[in-house]
Amino acid sequence: MKLPSLKLPFGSKRRKSGDDDDEAFDLDEDEFEDEEEEEDDGAYDDDDDEEEGSAWERMDPQRKVLIIAGLAAGLLLTSIFGGAAWFLFGGEPEKAAEQAPQHRADGSIAIPAAPVPGQGQGLTPPPPGGEAPQAAGQPAPTGQPGAAAPTAPIEPVVGGISASQVGVQNEGLGGLAAQTTAVGQDPERSRVVPFATGEAFRGIAPFKEVDALARVPDLALVEKGPDGRDMPIVARNGTRPMDAYARPVADADAAIPQVAIIIRGIGLSRTASITAIKSLPPEVSMVISPYARDPSDWVLRARLAGHEVFMGLPMESANFPFEDAGPLALNSAVQLNQNMATLHNIMAMVPGYVGFMSRFGSRFGVAEGQLKPIFEEIKARGLMFIDSGESGSGAMSRIAGEVALPMAVVNIHLDRTPTEDEIASRLLRLGALARSQSIAVAMGEPYPHTIRELKSWLAAQPPDKLRLVPVSAVADRQIIQ
Repeated sequence: MKLPSLKLPFGSKRRKSGDDDDEAFDLDEDEFEDEEEEEDDGAYDDDDDEEEGSAWERMDPQRKVLIIAGLAAGLLLTSIFGGAAWFLFGGEPEKAAEQAPQHRADGSIAIPAAPVPGQGQGLTPPPPGGEAPQAAGQPAPTGQPGAAAPTAPIEPVVGGISASQVGVQNEGLGGLAAQTTAVGQDPERSRVVPFATGEAFRGIAPFKEVDALARVPDLALVEKGPDGRDMPIVARNGTRPMDAYARPVADADAAIPQVAIIIRGIGLSRTASITAIKSLPPEVSMVISPYARDPSDWVLRARLAGHEVFMGLPMESANFPFEDAGPLALNSAVQLNQNMATLHNIMAMVPGYVGFMSRFGSRFGVAEGQLKPIFEEIKARGLMFIDSGESGSGAMSRIAGEVALPMAVVNIHLDRTPTEDEIASRLLRLGALARSQSIAVAMGEPYPHTIRELKSWLAAQPPDKLRLVPVSAVADRQIIQ
């Protein structure tokens, strides 16, 4: 095959063979003997080249690379989408039906329980002997010798629902279901995420007797912070924000036991938050999450419905990552000025709140050198503090007492296990505690069952036997052991 002629730039000279200065560009004159014979007007014959070489051989190398890359990308995308389609829609029809969410007649959705450990779907291996444990909430097989008895429910370890209770929840939560993600090899340390659909809140009637609170802020109770945002302060006449923004309480017979109820997590779920605000009595206090999209909007909504509000104050947990307080958490591993800056950031998010309520805190709550200055700053700005009771140490109450910070402590968590029976049982305990100690404080989440059971239980309480009050009314009045 004849090579096409190679024209050198005008005025250039061929390098001689054997030139030691630049061997990379040596040209052998023998290779171009035919060039002068074929040259007619300085261009090579296209017809001859088309006959002797294909289009692919004549194609620009860069274009070849692009074509090959395009084909490879197409194959890769085909593989990915094909695998995803098989994963979502393939498999055995029976398994797909079992694992699909079940829609109930009341509009709720039940999510299947976590995969049975040891069957190739979870991270937990089967126990020695090769016999996988029975799935939570599933009855033991009948007619089989040696069938294991169902295990008793385990008290939650994450401030929520334990993995062992998922089966029970999935059977009858009325819209509240749970998903678990196995972590390591310990089923008790599984991550459980409860959630509810909008349908689960249908039929919850709004509270009729609404007494709206005044709009905020009171300009006498704010000052401009270093970043230009409003910060709470004590007014010149001594009025504190916790007094000005609290829901007023009329004088009543001191002999009547009092209960205070707090709903936290307002702002994280729009449907759940609006339902809790509109349907629960105005005496129920609301805690706005600092992770809410628009905290000021939720403060406005809550106060228009008559509820006093608090801000959530996340704190570092010793059980991280199973208890993750998020990026706004006070952290014992950083300097005090950083934690103070975090506190001020949360303070400046919204006006009109009575104080703060802790979230987690089993590690930061015992770091006295960090916690004490935080409490002093909260007190100096005329706010109160609620211990959620999640730290378990009692150190928060002690340190708050040392700095004279107005404080309340949650006695009972209503919905760690958010089933109707469990919530009803905890409400009975709440009433009994109030009658024995005169005051009791409970906390819950805006779950459908929590809201329904609360409304039902409160409506059944004779006003001369038990009185519902906002949590601000019981500050420093509890028996703290």
